[in-house]
Amino acid sequence: MAAVTGELYFPQQRLYTYCFVAVDTIRRACDAALDEGKYQFSCPSCDLELTFDVVRHILSSVMSDQDLTAMLDRMNKNFLNKSDTNIRSCQVCGVNWKRDYTKSWPGHQNRIVCNTCSRNKGKTVEYCWVCGREWGRYSDKCGHPDCTWEQDQITMLKNCGTKTIGSVKDCPIIRACPRCGTLIHHKDGCKHMTCKCGCKFCFVCLKKKENIIWECEPYDNNCPTAPRQSALPSPEDRPTPNTPTPRPTSDTSGGGCVIL
Repeated sequence: MAAVTGELYFPQQRLYTYCFVAVDTIRRACDAALDEGKYQFSCPSCDLELTFDVVRHILSSVMSDQDLTAMLDRMNKNFLNKSDTNIRSCQVCGVNWKRDYTKSWPGHQNRIVCNTCSRNKGKTVEYCWVCGREWGRYSDKCGHPDCTWEQDQITMLKNCGTKTIGSVKDCPIIRACPRCGTLIHHKDGCKHMTCKCGCKFCFVCLKKKENIIWECEPYDNNCPTAPRQSALPSPEDRPTPNTPTPRPTSDTSGGGCVIL
């Protein structure tokens, strides 16, 4: 039985491994990870994360190029199916879209223009980011009754748990950005947040930072807790071509939080 044994060096990761693991075991571990919807692999012996280049190097002795390509396709599909990914695949042309939070959108954050379909059809073609189908004639919703994204978001805002942030108790653990509506889950850190769209706001009182000074300064100030949000921002609250959005300094929001 072929095995990964002895001292192997993988220049792609600049690491040595001394694990003695059967190649078939690594293959089964990779298949199991893909079946669980994962897109990253780790050594079944030491839990070291392995890049696909390393996995391909190991499994090339027992898998054909076609099988390895199929494995890579499954990895990509699992990544695209992540709830927090900013990439979607067009169901018509197959081209991937990446949502740009720094640009304006026509009335709704889930209304996405597919440039490839637009060129093919000779007109602007828009799709729903959530259900992937062509956007209807309404600007505030995609028009498909079974696309319940907005109601699901509101339900999450209403039913989420609470936590203590600084000295403020019973603050909802999930808030919607007051500009773009993206849900943000507070993990740790202070109350001041920066969304991917560039909006800076307080997670406790939900006041936006309009100027260089926060309205609820300082960051550890005990400001009043805003009620749970029962609706997402209306289109007039969102970026427009005449109000450029500042580009955030990183791909995550400020403080210790997760974009949902």
